[in-house]
Amino acid sequence: MRTEAAEAIPGDRTALMDGTDARGRAGDPGGIAGVVSFLAGPAGSYVNGAVFFAGGGEPSALPA
Repeated sequence: MRTEAAEAIPGDRTALMDGTDARGRAGDPGGIAGVVSFLAGPAGSYVNGAVFFAGGGEPSALPA
């Protein structure tokens, strides 16, 4: 996830994060905000007991 804290990591970690995501880029808070907005708004009023995975397409892990 591309946040201020992640941007402060020294070295080329940004490129590493981008390379582990299915879309070829790290997520940003705006992508998560859309999911939260949906769930908190009228459109999500009938959602109950669902799991939303906002992970860019597939689970990813940073190499050791």
